Amino acid sequence: MESASSNYEKLLKELTDLIPGAVSASLTGVDGIGIAFYNIDPAFDPTLADAEFATMLATANRAAQSLTVGDISELIFSTQKITIILKMVGTDFYLEVGLQAGMGNIGMARLQMRRASEAFVKLLY
Repeated sequence: MESASSNYEKLLKELTDLIPGAVSASLTGVDGIGIAFYNIDPAFDPTLADAEFATMLATANRAAQSLTVGDISELIFSTQKITIILKMVGTDFYLEVGLQAGMGNIGMARLQMRRASEAFVKLLY
């Protein structure tokens, strides 16, 4: 019998395979503790990334609440090397996908992340 973690990792690998230019995917608690990850780039530290992204989501949520515009459902940011998309999975987790700069398809990533988050909700809740 497969463990929950290996099922999550399998889904994350499938997710990256469906998204052109994807180099990483992770499922993380909003507390910054990683549940599972799949990573193509050995220089990318998913543990550090999970913690940093959780802090960014918390800050964005505080700003959204202060502006009374509702909770964050997605957060997208780009750097010179990578575009990161964070999508909430329920209220306690988020999904991350990293796209290689200039190579990724953000629209396809968002579509596949929506589908994956629905599958993760069924597994997690």
